[in-house]
Amino acid sequence: MTDTNYTLEELIIARMSKEYRDSGLGVGATILGDLSARLAKTLYAPNLFLTTASRAAADPDVHAKSLSEEWTLDATAKMALDWEQMFRMIAQQKLQIWIGAVQIDRRGASNISVIGDWRKPRAQFIGARGIPDDLWGCERLNFHIRTQSPRTFVEKVDFVCGFGQTPDLGEQIMRPAAPGMVVSDLGVFDYGGPDGTMRVVSLHPGVSFETVQERTGFELPDPGKDVPVTAVPTPEELHVIREVIDPNGLRRLDSATASPKLMLELWEQELKAAEAA
Repeated sequence: MTDTNYTLEELIIARMSKEYRDSGLGVGATILGDLSARLAKTLYAPNLFLTTASRAAADPDVHAKSLSEEWTLDATAKMALDWEQMFRMIAQQKLQIWIGAVQIDRRGASNISVIGDWRKPRAQFIGARGIPDDLWGCERLNFHIRTQSPRTFVEKVDFVCGFGQTPDLGEQIMRPAAPGMVVSDLGVFDYGGPDGTMRVVSLHPGVSFETVQERTGFELPDPGKDVPVTAVPTPEELHVIREVIDPNGLRRLDSATASPKLMLELWEQELKAAEAA
């Protein structure tokens, strides 16, 4: 039995939760990615190792997501990780991550740094940051792209933070992470297409391939009429999302309609709850 009363964000959380294996460290660099790790630990991967954004609280129990994560998760954390310990876990392929890239291209290269020429960019973001480190330790990198468009799904990224399909690097002791799954507001994609290029794995309910192609900056292989539809959340998944890991609805901050007003409402909601405690 499935519940047809679900949101796009809930569908994405449920889909991404299926990609975690029952070992190692589960991290989501986006809100939906973070919630997918908590859902996975609750239902599918009980031995998944969770942590906070700063890694100050490591291996906590599953808590409801809040805007004060460091304090919330620290209450049950088994330990703290310093950055050297974190990088050791990455080097041993323990990290499983969903990254929120600003650009992803046909061959899986990713960009979280700048849009336009690096020397004079049109927009500047957080910088290459962790992707180069994750690249040399993770088995693969998964990506959550909140809004698919020809500006986010591009022929070639403006600045390479992660390689994608491996270029000729000569003889290497270590191999960089392969591009894994890409989940957007339209569908699920991987790099099993011709010559390691992007292809459709599934389309979200009600989405056509024509819409996906219009919102992609390069040509995708046509999956034909029998393209799979992304599985909708189960009643159990919806219960965990709504009642256990995100009762305050922070997942809405990763929606197309998110606004500063919503952020303020969520802060006020948390403040009132803290005062009442």
